[in-house]
Amino acid sequence: GSGRLELAKAIASRDNPLTARVIVNRVWQWHFGQAIVRTVSDFGTRSEPPTHPELLDWLATSFMENGWSLKKLHKLIVMSGTYQQDSRPADRATQTDPTNQWLSHFNIQRLDFEEIRDTMLALGGKLDLTMGGPPVKIAASTATAKGMYYGMDLGTNANPNRRTVYAMVDRAALPDMFNTFDFANPDMTNGERILTTVPQQALFMMNSPFVAEQVRNLLGRNDFPAAGTDEEKVRFIYRAAFQRAPKPEELQMAQTFLGGNESASEIETASQPGLTAEESKKARKLTAVKTALPTKPLNALERYTQVVLLSNELIFVN
Repeated sequence: GSGRLELAKAIASRDNPLTARVIVNRVWQWHFGQAIVRTVSDFGTRSEPPTHPELLDWLATSFMENGWSLKKLHKLIVMSGTYQQDSRPADRATQTDPTNQWLSHFNIQRLDFEEIRDTMLALGGKLDLTMGGPPVKIAASTATAKGMYYGMDLGTNANPNRRTVYAMVDRAALPDMFNTFDFANPDMTNGERILTTVPQQALFMMNSPFVAEQVRNLLGRNDFPAAGTDEEKVRFIYRAAFQRAPKPEELQMAQTFLGGNESASEIETASQPGLTAEESKKARKLTAVKTALPTKPLNALERYTQVVLLSNELIFVN
């Protein structure tokens, strides 16, 4: 008798099309990087007008007719010809529609923090897909080297392999790792995330023991051709990370790298005294690589795999 049920029914009603329009607008923004109504939290008289008003109304009507099913809405969008376009713009499009407002091509988007972390865990075969349950700690909450680079907290109520959507969010002590990848401010509502590409993100990926661990997990998978040739191993890495075979030039660069790289024992030798200036310079570089890693240095194949995981092709939706 409080009126809450009646309010909920009034909000999610065909007589109130605003709710459906707001929902489909945000789902569209999730898939395309920009919404049909750019001011996603404001559909009032001061909001920006929709770029495609007929499309917005059609999507909202379809959404309601399909029982307000978000699953069917996602399927409708991702199976559309508009979503499946190439991300390379035509020359004319860059001149007539530089912001791609009319969707002549797909917008390249960076994965958000949760997607990047889950991707790394999935590649290593360690992602915990258990549904539901309480939040878990996945990262340290202090601005220490461990908090910035480790990517996990082994304390109480921790599960470093849990999907990131189940991560515990402490508003008073948000881990630096979250902020590095533009995690939304938990102290306020956010209609959209402003994704950035900054050096701190690359430094995290280069120095994080979490990333190094997933590299070793990937190369330790049961389907990895451990007894195969370098070419077979590189092809496996590309299939796992990019779902494609390496191009001939990529394969050649990989074989050159793997065939001419120093081993861990050579790193130790290079750091000894009595070397020439050039040898000392080389030793300092190798020592820097070694000390940046959590435990033992990555070998040549592991370092190559880490470079593949740092590539734009993995981090961006193209």
